[in-house]
Amino acid sequence: MVLPSKKHRRINNYAYRDLTKALKRKAQRANEPCWICGKPIDYTGDWRSKWSFTADHVIPIALGGNPRGELRPAHRSCNSRRGDTTRKPKTRRIKPVERYSRNW
Repeated sequence: MVLPSKKHRRINNYAYRDLTKALKRKAQRANEPCWICGKPIDYTGDWRSKWSFTADHVIPIALGGNPRGELRPAHRSCNSRRGDTTRKPKTRRIKPVERYSRNW
């Protein structure tokens, strides 16, 4: 019998549930937005709503993250869309400024 390595071992469901409940209480008190998109989270809505709260792992477990590691509040839809990738910073494209106008 081969045991899973320590870093890929899942934590007890009750421990994870306690962590997410604590994060939800803290985030709801501070009215924290979704850390992925920055929009407000519906903390009182149905858990099946795409705008409802979920706890998102900053470093996904599939990429070696700790199951008890850093959790942040996110929308259910944002967390699902992100999947097991790391968050890429949003970059803005800067338009080149024309030096001289062609309309005289």
